[in-house]
Amino acid sequence: MGTGNERRRASREAGGARRRLFRSSGSAKTDGLASESDEITTIRAGQGARVTTRKNAAEAADRARKNAEARYAKRHPEEVGPQVGPPRSTRNVVLIVIAAILALAVVFALGTLVTSLLFPAAEPENHQNEQNLRPTAAEQELMEQQEAHNAAQEQAGVDGSVSYAGEAYSLHQGEGGAWGLANASGDTLFEIEGTPVALLRSAETILIPENREDGWDVVCYVIGGHLSGVTYVVGSDGNAVGGSGSIDTVELDGTTLRVTDDSGSTTDVSLV
Repeated sequence: MGTGNERRRASREAGGARRRLFRSSGSAKTDGLASESDEITTIRAGQGARVTTRKNAAEAADRARKNAEARYAKRHPEEVGPQVGPPRSTRNVVLIVIAAILALAVVFALGTLVTSLLFPAAEPENHQNEQNLRPTAAEQELMEQQEAHNAAQEQAGVDGSVSYAGEAYSLHQGEGGAWGLANASGDTLFEIEGTPVALLRSAETILIPENREDGWDVVCYVIGGHLSGVTYVVGSDGNAVGGSGSIDTVELDGTTLRVTDDSGSTTDVSLV
């Protein structure tokens, strides 16, 4: 153990060492101005700490959530799923839909063009031709009237005429005295052997009752289907229908030709 003087001397030396240490540290802090240091930088507006208010509370919460997710992903990378790209905005979705519609329109246009080239449309022209060939209302009415006339019956005298399908037929006596059936052009279709009494038509069949030297008969002619030569109306036995004497009057009654001779006797001739 030292004396009391030695202890006091050691205490003074230790205190002096501590004072020198403090002065050295203080002088190091005040050697230059703070503005002259290279470690000092100036912050700009928007940097530094931000105070959370009601206006930016949602933004601060979202930022805190993202930071927490980032820290969790960093600590647990095995639980982070694969990146699927940034979320699509409404504008991007609209652009994608418009692009898809345009692509479909282009495909449809190309398909229509190819179809028209491979299968040219000739039907409209044919349809137009069919429309042009269709009769008008007036023409249709005339056709119906003509059809009704053709299906009906006519009866005329020796100097008269009958018609069928717009063609007129009449009796004509030649220079030699023979009678015949002529068309509208004056061409004789055939001659008969006797003297005609009347000229009749039942549908497409022309009937000419005639008187002969030994009796009477009925000449017939089918329009559009008659062969050359003279033909006669025949009965169920296959023989020509006729009678003795001469014809006084004739009358068409449906499918029956009623002939009355000069003796007053009447004969019904079936036309079917």
